[in-house]
Amino acid sequence: MKLRRLLPTSILLLGAWALSAGAASADTLLYDGLSVISGEQSAVQSFSVATPGTLTVTLSDIPWLDIVTGLSGFLTTATGPIGTSFGPGTESIDVAAGTYYAHWFGDANGTYNLGVVGLKISFLPNTVTTVSLPTSLVLMLSGLGILFGWQSRRPPQSSGLLTTG
Repeated sequence: MKLRRLLPTSILLLGAWALSAGAASADTLLYDGLSVISGEQSAVQSFSVATPGTLTVTLSDIPWLDIVTGLSGFLTTATGPIGTSFGPGTESIDVAAGTYYAHWFGDANGTYNLGVVGLKISFLPNTVTTVSLPTSLVLMLSGLGILFGWQSRRPPQSSGLLTTG
């Protein structure tokens, strides 16, 4: 089968397959970082949320140098704590719009008195704006089809060299 027939057929098949696909949505990453804890120490990170939704907080001990014991965290607003305290693992909590503070603490005791803690905070709004995948896929594939079609219609370029016999 020639390439000229294979490309349009492939585009049509992919377009038909994509019509059955759903919509995509993604959460917003508010914070993703590591903290080095020396002995018994705490840290705090502030962030703002524009609309109501769900915060997902993941707190983890990174096994480097010493193990962090007593690892714990909690969320607060300017008026006080929200939800319950959480330990290593993932917790989700429904929140309203506003400014929030994530607090975490632990104790790195061992040979080096240093430990590493990872914290990831993501937010998924209640009103999710979805992006239609079939529309974007058809747009991308039509652009590729035009690009390949345009390239195949160009006349071959001559090198400009004359040969004598």
